[in-house]
Amino acid sequence: MAFPSYTQIMKALLEVLSDKGGEANCNDVIDELASRFGLTPEEREIKDNGQYKFNHMCHTARVQLVRKEALANDSPRGIWSLAKVDQWRQPSTTELEGSETLKKNLHDDLKKKMVDIGNKLRYNTSTEETCAGYRHDVLWKPGAYRKDPSHVIEICAGGSLPKDFDALSVANRELSAKGILVAVDDTDYVKAKQRFENQPDIVVVKAETVDRLHELMMTDLEFLKSIFSE
Repeated sequence: MAFPSYTQIMKALLEVLSDKGGEANCNDVIDELASRFGLTPEEREIKDNGQYKFNHMCHTARVQLVRKEALANDSPRGIWSLAKVDQWRQPSTTELEGSETLKKNLHDDLKKKMVDIGNKLRYNTSTEETCAGYRHDVLWKPGAYRKDPSHVIEICAGGSLPKDFDALSVANRELSAKGILVAVDDTDYVKAKQRFENQPDIVVVKAETVDRLHELMMTDLEFLKSIFSE
């Protein structure tokens, strides 16, 4: 079957929450969305990269709506809610599909989070710096006097995916830098995973993974250190 688009899911998600009084358990919302789109039990079991495809699409749609401030970012765990129940309005299709401004905001938000994560890991970070012939979104350097980066990060939020591929590959080959590609779109994520399948020094992650890691590191870094320290 053809699964609904993210735009369709986002619009329906807002409608479901509005119908439920502004907030509801996330599993109940996903069940209602599946019913509205006519998904069969078998279709809901379809997996993509080890995750239930439709459930993952719903969670991704929710992340995008939180970024647009249409949904609350501080709801209790497992609860999805409208940002302002008494002032809720249906965003336009243009808003949901993502204008160039939205894409830039997503790009800048993820770039800032990768800088924050790098700083927490005690790297010297920089943005929009040119090395190995490419201007990179974020660089992590292991020391103040180290010229070359140890990590090169590219954020793909509707930009040129082939250019990001080349930038990471060249940095890895010429500088021995590890690469991180953050993909906002699921299609870009799949393409990037396939492209770097045999290059273990270049990691591809989804935007929501960065969101979760950033949230955890900003609040509980010592806990993370206790897990991974020898």
